[in-house]
Amino acid sequence: MKQQLVKYWRSLKEQEQQLVMIAGGIFVIFVLVMGIFRPLNNAIAKAQQDQIKQQELLTWVDNSIVKLKAAGSRSVVSNKNLSQIVNATRGRFGITISKMQPNDDSLRLTIDSVQFNKLVQWLDEIVHKEGVQIENLDLSRDDKQGYVRVSRLVLEK
Repeated sequence: MKQQLVKYWRSLKEQEQQLVMIAGGIFVIFVLVMGIFRPLNNAIAKAQQDQIKQQELLTWVDNSIVKLKAAGSRSVVSNKNLSQIVNATRGRFGITISKMQPNDDSLRLTIDSVQFNKLVQWLDEIVHKEGVQIENLDLSRDDKQGYVRVSRLVLEK
């Protein structure tokens, strides 16, 4: 096969050989640009956009947490204990609690996966309608978009 290519190459005129070399060079450059550089640039641009979206989401989450904590200072007194309040309200918002630890006047909760907007609505209701205060809230992003994991939520009366 190699001998046939060398024989064919030698049978070409000098101008044809130059034309084939130029076309081959252009083809190699085309493959490099379209196969490596362009996808790499697209991936970098997408990663930058994803980072900006994540930063915006983090800022929004932080602002929401600050608002919830600030709203916790305005409390309404309820006769129910924390466990009763949590169990009575969580169902309407689709909150599934994986761990609940009562401790004196506080209640520590762990929630595996919850839609962030539902969590905020639920916390808003128990703060404003039931007089519960949010002492501590630790969130992390879940694998599903728009969902978070609550590793620690400490509620107080």
